Amino acid sequence: MNRQTVTSSGALRQRSTASRATTLPRGVVIAAVVVLLVQWLALGAWAASWLTSDGSGENSMPPLGHDLRVYWTVSWMTTHLGAMSAFHPDMLDAAQLQFFPAYTELGHWLYPPTFQWLIQPLSWLPYPRTYAIYFAASVALFALAVMQWRRWAGWPWLMVMAFPGLWVAVMVGQNSIMTLLLMTVALTQSGGRPLLAGVCAGLLVIKPQFALLLPLWWLCGKQWRALGTMVLTGGVCCVLALLWGGWSLWEAFFAAVATFNAEIVQQGAGDIWHAMPTVFAMARLQGATLPTAYVVYGLVAVPSVLFTAWLWVKQAPLPLRVAAAMIATLLIQPYLLYYELAWLIVPLLCLAVPTDPAPADSRHPDVPRGQWNRLGDLLLALAWVLPLQAYLAVLWTPMGQWGVWILPALMLLIVVRARRWRHPRLT
Repeated sequence: MNRQTVTSSGALRQRSTASRATTLPRGVVIAAVVVLLVQWLALGAWAASWLTSDGSGENSMPPLGHDLRVYWTVSWMTTHLGAMSAFHPDMLDAAQLQFFPAYTELGHWLYPPTFQWLIQPLSWLPYPRTYAIYFAASVALFALAVMQWRRWAGWPWLMVMAFPGLWVAVMVGQNSIMTLLLMTVALTQSGGRPLLAGVCAGLLVIKPQFALLLPLWWLCGKQWRALGTMVLTGGVCCVLALLWGGWSLWEAFFAAVATFNAEIVQQGAGDIWHAMPTVFAMARLQGATLPTAYVVYGLVAVPSVLFTAWLWVKQAPLPLRVAAAMIATLLIQPYLLYYELAWLIVPLLCLAVPTDPAPADSRHPDVPRGQWNRLGDLLLALAWVLPLQAYLAVLWTPMGQWGVWILPALMLLIVVRARRWRHPRLT
């Protein structure tokens, strides 16, 4: 095996022992505590107002979980009216207003049959109980997703669990914590446990746009068993969904996605661009034509994909490969909403893991800290709070989506780390 190989799990464990000896600055810990308490107070106040209101009219307090409410409604419709009913906007709107009259902002249904089949049991319980189970499951899945990388990075659980991406996703009621777990396991375990990694990757058919680049990474890294298992798992899931709902359900899904892309994503109906931390949305908000916006988007997305592919070809240290793959996956999405920034916790942990500044046979010492390191620390701090900023930018649009700049900057930081790994004498 090439000696310039991936940093092994054993080496990561050894380095994590050293990193745990370095405590975070007290100001960082205090800030994390404050952010966590503020988020808990906001969620608690909303939950108390919702549970003490009658919820029977438009003036009532809307329930927590804007998107979970849509999932619950689609679950009920699938059970009582048939799976195709979810793709009839009039029927979906009427059902949402019937069950959740306080939510006048109506949601769309754009998920494939693989996810619609998965969520069918949600409406078996009243919505408050469903949300309570969703809340507990999301926190547990988040902890499971970050557990290994938290240990390697040496971060305390407080810093991880205070991460705003978790609580924004929970408040909105999205499935980004589930996709975070699946992607993290797929990328982290593809070398050591390829079957597990492939199964998790295949299950991403519930949100397939996030799995598009995984075959490329694994082709570049020669992860054949993981890739084969991914294809098999994804294929089985699609076949089961086809047997469950029929081909007409898939046709309805593709038609709904095409309409949504043409009317909402490309033309910005419903002010959707203000909720999208993407270069494409920023360009459209600045008045760029549709072709120009796609060109600007491509100038960021394509180099990110090529660079990440190079890391997998060169068998760069695992933290660099995982961080780059997750950031690149976010950057290639023209349509990306603020709650998907829950994914950032794993790249942040990866970038906190010490890696060799040179191949394994190099005897060069580690690079001393300097101005670039301090700028990197500032960038990581901004990325840590980014999900909360992205949500606030939806409520007050003049703030703008900082993720448009921070996500590409994180990729540049990974480029700098990779340069140190390859050329320690130049840094």
